[in-house]
Amino acid sequence: MSDEGYSTDEDAHIGGDADPVMDPTLSVDVGSGLSSHDWADIDNSDLVAKVRGSAGFRIMREIQPWDGALDAPPALLANKVFEFFYVQRKEADMWKTLAKECFPEKYEEASNDKAEKKRLQSLWAQAVLDEVKAMRDYGKHTLRWITAVVEAQAPDHLFLRREALKHGPGSVEEKAAKIVWDQTSNRIKDQVFQAMHHWTNKGGAQSGGTARMYKHQHELLAELDKHYEANARAAENDTKPPLPLHVILSTPTGSGKTFTALMVHLRLLKVKHPNVILVYSVPTKQVLKRVGQECEAHAAPYWTAARDHSGDGTLHQVRRPYSIRDKARNRKAMRAKAAIGEKLSAGSGTIEQQLEYAADVGYKLKDRGAGKPDIIIADLNTTASLLKAAASAPEGSFYHKNNLLLYFDEPNMGIHLDPNVLGVVSTIQSNMPIAAVLASATLGPWEGLEQWWRGPVPARQITISLEPYDLPMSTLNVWSEEKSSLAPISPLGIFDNYVEFQRIMQDVRMPTLLLRHLTSRQGNDLMGIKGPGGDWDKIQGDVKSLRLAVEPIFKGLSYEDFTRLKKEWATGEGAPKKQDGIRSALSKEGVTMVGCIDPRKVAMILAGYLDRDEWTKDVHKLNNKLKEAERMMKESAKAEKKAKKKDEEEEAQMGDDTEGQIGLITLRPMLKVSVAEALESDIDTLVMLSKGIAYACGSGTDPMVKRLYNQALLTVPDSLKGRAPPLNVLVVDYSSIYGTDCPAVDTLLLQEDLGRLLAWEDLQQFLGRLRRDGTAIFYSMRTLRRAALGPGAEAEADKEQIEYQREVEVAMLGFQDKERDEAAEAESLLKLAESKGRSASETGAFATTAVLSFCIPAPAGLPAGLASPHPAEVTGTDKELLAALGKHLKTNGELLEALLKKRSDQIKAIDKIEALALSASPFVNRTGGVRFLSAAAQTLKLLYDADVFSEEAVIAWGQAKEAAVKLDPDIDVRFLEKAKPFINWLEEESESEEESDEE
Repeated sequence: MSDEGYSTDEDAHIGGDADPVMDPTLSVDVGSGLSSHDWADIDNSDLVAKVRGSAGFRIMREIQPWDGALDAPPALLANKVFEFFYVQRKEADMWKTLAKECFPEKYEEASNDKAEKKRLQSLWAQAVLDEVKAMRDYGKHTLRWITAVVEAQAPDHLFLRREALKHGPGSVEEKAAKIVWDQTSNRIKDQVFQAMHHWTNKGGAQSGGTARMYKHQHELLAELDKHYEANARAAENDTKPPLPLHVILSTPTGSGKTFTALMVHLRLLKVKHPNVILVYSVPTKQVLKRVGQECEAHAAPYWTAARDHSGDGTLHQVRRPYSIRDKARNRKAMRAKAAIGEKLSAGSGTIEQQLEYAADVGYKLKDRGAGKPDIIIADLNTTASLLKAAASAPEGSFYHKNNLLLYFDEPNMGIHLDPNVLGVVSTIQSNMPIAAVLASATLGPWEGLEQWWRGPVPARQITISLEPYDLPMSTLNVWSEEKSSLAPISPLGIFDNYVEFQRIMQDVRMPTLLLRHLTSRQGNDLMGIKGPGGDWDKIQGDVKSLRLAVEPIFKGLSYEDFTRLKKEWATGEGAPKKQDGIRSALSKEGVTMVGCIDPRKVAMILAGYLDRDEWTKDVHKLNNKLKEAERMMKESAKAEKKAKKKDEEEEAQMGDDTEGQIGLITLRPMLKVSVAEALESDIDTLVMLSKGIAYACGSGTDPMVKRLYNQALLTVPDSLKGRAPPLNVLVVDYSSIYGTDCPAVDTLLLQEDLGRLLAWEDLQQFLGRLRRDGTAIFYSMRTLRRAALGPGAEAEADKEQIEYQREVEVAMLGFQDKERDEAAEAESLLKLAESKGRSASETGAFATTAVLSFCIPAPAGLPAGLASPHPAEVTGTDKELLAALGKHLKTNGELLEALLKKRSDQIKAIDKIEALALSASPFVNRTGGVRFLSAAAQTLKLLYDADVFSEEAVIAWGQAKEAAVKLDPDIDVRFLEKAKPFINWLEEESESEEESDEE
């Protein structure tokens, strides 16, 4: 069969030299050049003011060292506490007991010493409190503790318990906490046992105490400081520098990765290592803007660096924000600007050109930092180019690798979905500077990663972790469209049976992550707390210690307890509940985040667009409101013109544009937009916003919607005082999941079109968008199980398949770099299959994927002494990938042909290639396999040209896949879509041959 015309006609669709075309229904946006709208978002004074008014900003300024580094916990002002108790001893028995039991010596002295007694009798409770308040910071802790004793509500008891645990048995804190507990009603006690499971049950600033670093932040700063000190000594003494330091910062989503990065700059680099530039690599443009706003708020001299997508992808844009420029205050700088002829726009260029230009202009114009930034916020592609440039830069360059600290935020985002992203991440890993931090919620320790993550240069690689014990509570639910019901799923209801439960409990991290899905009732059931009331010893001072106490009980459940609790938890509050459509399941007080493929479409549907009659009425109402706003605005402008006698120039400025700027229209309570903005947008978008719904996607978002969306991200529920947020539904695509950090989100809804494509790491990121206790709703039990159980959701049969695939790959490696005997090799593989009870067709299929795997980095843990055909890093283009595959087919093609003689064998092999490209079982951990996704058609063609696959087998596979999609629309069709051009070409050629034969 002739293949003329195939490679040229279809190149743009199947790979070749062109950039791979991603599935149009799934966006993996890792950033692009910043537009004027983006800059307006970054230095928007209202948004920056909200950042400065946030708790995070305040905590950064007040934060103290990790309490593990303290000599002792903060102590009470004992004299003042005793005085407060003693002067109230006649008002209630509790105060007398507190004074007598907590301070027996002082109480006896007051009884026997007339002078002391007289002094105490001259005091009153409020005066003592006023005296403590006047001490300000010195008395802050004591004042908080006394207030807890007085009010004795659920949060107060939890605070008292924490203090008692810190100071130990026999302390004033412990004695007082027990006495107050004994005087508390069962109603309050029940509230305590419920509240101790909530995310707010924490120490530090969360509960009104002193803000302190987490242990992982303390360790990170200490390791980086020690590393840079060692490098400085080596440079000073002209000795060999230490190995590069590469850190995996493994912390849960929501633990403050951006906060930690800024802390590294403000508390370490700025103070002790000012020559080091923090390169913050962001996963999405939304994160870039958010980090920019944080830098603006903290007045950190920063630049942004993003790829220019208008060119061929090799050009970048480096920008100096207005906040670091000093033009308005420095006349010399103004003259310097004219002298050097600074461009209105720096345009774009290579990363080296852009960095040098920004530094030169910044120095001459006297920017803060004198032409050198403290922080560079870069998108993924620009980070790769910057690090490659840094690796080859002269030592005196400000961006030389020794002067950079890479902070790589969520490095594994999208690597299983987009071959381009995988290639860029591999490039970054190959060019890491002398210090790098990989901050991820789902990246495991170095030891378990594929080799390409480690890079080609020896380095000291350490993992610093924060165990996910204090994540917000996340109750799991499955939505049934057919029944219009919401079914809560308990952590035991996730499991098919007790055997699966026992298997998952052996996992290192899954049991800990499952604890966040326990409700207060379920956690108390495990701890044997039934109510009403309960013992003081049962109180857990914070959610972390609570889950540490629950974990061994949960993991050790017997078959009888597992069966009983699973049944009990599916009744009462765990029973399915009828809903009036999915909209009734959304949050009533906080913000709901909805994940899907097409955010605008889903946002419109949730807003009621499908009810055309009601929608038309809403459109008419809003149009009338717009017309009225325009009319009033024009009348106001005319009246203002008459009242103020302005000259002709000022009158000329009062055109329609200015009139439109001053008019506002209220879409819903607390949500106003300018009339000009409203007129530029379409009416359907305005109706959607009036329903409290906004959306965000990688590209194509309406500027007004984007602005309001960004404002919604800064919504703090506590400031609303019980009112619903102005925007209470945020609809996002894949990339926007990583860029959405909203403290008001308390409900998650993941549609199946996106959920079925996400890996466990992505699903954990989605769950991590809950910044407070809340609800996660899935459209299928399958996706919910993958989110909660991850790789552990695989059946035992899948594990056996993974082990067998590995054995076949090891055997195939053993054949490489030797004199080949295809017949003997085929025989040894078939003997392996027979010894393991596996089929010959499965063995041939895994032999085929083994050859493909030679083109991507090697998996971790291969036996020593084998051939090493794998590349050190992921290939950057399809052309390089296919060239490598062609090379390996020349030496392995005959063996594959001998193993795959039957059409059914070849179809199974294509199934396994698809699994490799989609990172599906048994290739879940082979992220490099996604490189074959964009090159699916070319890969099949190479195997066809090598006589490994027949025309009939490829066509039959395509037809079977199409039929399967009709039966189950949720099947992942990405590989099929990419392979279609080649399958269609084969079918056309086959039909042409049949027609020729008939003639």
